[in-house]
Amino acid sequence: MRALRRSKRKQAPKVTRWESNPKAHVAVGPFSGTQYAWELSRSPTNANEARGRTDWPLWRAAEKEEYLADKKLVTWSKTNSSSNRNAINTRYVYDIKRDSEGNVTRYMARVVAQGFNHVPGRELDETWAPVPRSATTRALFAVAAAKDWEVHRVDVKTAFLNAKMDKEMFIKLPDGTEPGKADEVYHLNLSFYGTNQAGRVWGIKLDKEFRAMGAVRSKVDPCFYTWSHPVHGLVYIRVYVDALIAAGTSLDGVQAVRNSVSATFDVRGMGEVEDFIGMKVVRVRAAHLLTSSNPGHVIALLEAFGMSSSTLNKTPMVFGAKLAKTGEKVSPDANRYAELVGFLLYLSTTTRPDISFAVGALSLYMACPEEDHMRAAKAMLRHLRGATRLGVAYGADKPLQGYVDADWAGDVDARRSTTGFIFTPHGGPVSWRSKSQLTVATSTAEAEYVAAAMAPKEALWLRKLYRILASTAAPLPCGKTTRRA
Repeated sequence: MRALRRSKRKQAPKVTRWESNPKAHVAVGPFSGTQYAWELSRSPTNANEARGRTDWPLWRAAEKEEYLADKKLVTWSKTNSSSNRNAINTRYVYDIKRDSEGNVTRYMARVVAQGFNHVPGRELDETWAPVPRSATTRALFAVAAAKDWEVHRVDVKTAFLNAKMDKEMFIKLPDGTEPGKADEVYHLNLSFYGTNQAGRVWGIKLDKEFRAMGAVRSKVDPCFYTWSHPVHGLVYIRVYVDALIAAGTSLDGVQAVRNSVSATFDVRGMGEVEDFIGMKVVRVRAAHLLTSSNPGHVIALLEAFGMSSSTLNKTPMVFGAKLAKTGEKVSPDANRYAELVGFLLYLSTTTRPDISFAVGALSLYMACPEEDHMRAAKAMLRHLRGATRLGVAYGADKPLQGYVDADWAGDVDARRSTTGFIFTPHGGPVSWRSKSQLTVATSTAEAEYVAAAMAPKEALWLRKLYRILASTAAPLPCGKTTRRA
């Protein structure tokens, strides 16, 4: 049989939508007053896209900054080529850092390992790392506002690179990162972004440093520490990966935390907390008031989905509306719908308890959304447009209170009921949830009892947390009409 002849013509290079016509995606007007429009303000997905953009010099500077940081810390070192078979590929990941108002603060590029190629037992063993609870952060803010504590923020630079890698690992760097031949293999010395155990190794390293300075990890939240300073009294430390919050009655005690952390790590002192993981924090010390909101996130969300000039809705969802799966008029933008619901889920779990029930209803249809579901999601965006700066507020001298309720068979498709509860210490919501029940309730009484069994679990957790915060939590009576937990 005659062999097929392979064509000698060179294949045309693949051109992305951005590279083919970059001028079509340049900002037409201002974004949040100081930024590019959404298309230009989004982070590039790969190096080729970054090089084809008009802001490539900024990304190139970010790559150089990352490379110099890695060289300073000796993140990798040269090795022989015999380990080539075990080498893990790496790539640049780009991100635009913004403050709570959505303003661009810096461009960031990181060399990240492709951790999906790791082989258990060879590149990794344990991967579990502690995850902080948002309710702990809000509870700390609430007590700090009521008692007029000092609350400061400290960021650790290149956090994961401060810990040594626990397994022998080899990597290949992106082209052009190191001078030399292509596909050269390097030995990985430090915990690296993208590796499966990076978060765990960094958490162990930070925990050792805190224990060495005398801080005690809380049993309620593994990312919450208390430090009894011999001079400045009790200081609380909240950890969110590389972002730390130090709170206490004394400014010297808060600064002592920063000094102790900076003695080991390279830190960026942010001063009194003004934003934290995307939340905008505003304090009025004279009134013992602290507010938390996500205006930048909401504005960016409206810009991304073209809803910045839409009409307003007074409520997140039409009263009495029932979403259902009909199998008709399936939305062609399933990925877009999932992206939108993901944005809304972040809002509903950080500073917007008022949209939790509606977002929970929308999330039931992420697998196969229909046009009615997309219309309901955009209706919620019209509601958010009229309340971009709405959030939660703390500071009132009120005890811990909790409320719980449930509907009956609110899910038309699965016939499951929904449990909702909220706890409001110091006048503002700290913990809330709207969640479908795991079983099908056969009566309203059964749905209420299932809900009444879920809320006390959260109440017991909050009482333990408030005992650590040196705040009294009186018993919560159970009311007949308000169903207080």
